[in-house]
Amino acid sequence: MIKFAVLSAFLAIGGCESSSHQGTYVLYKDYRLQSNNKAYAMGTNKIAGAAWGARDTKEAAQLAIETCKEWGGVNCNIVDINGSAVSK
Repeated sequence: MIKFAVLSAFLAIGGCESSSHQGTYVLYKDYRLQSNNKAYAMGTNKIAGAAWGARDTKEAAQLAIETCKEWGGVNCNIVDINGSAVSK
């Protein structure tokens, strides 16, 4: 059985700005500690999603975006894969 973990953070809109940045930082910090086949997604409204332990980076990216959206992320995009920044 392939094991994978999906973690997301819900960052409240209209809340304290420092709390939003702190929550995003905590999720990214946890994400960075994970092994490869991982991806980190961020919505334009600062809601993030991350996935690791996937079969490949494509699956990790899909799971990270899905998680970001499930938590209310708007226009979620992958910003990091396996520890490398992704730019558009």
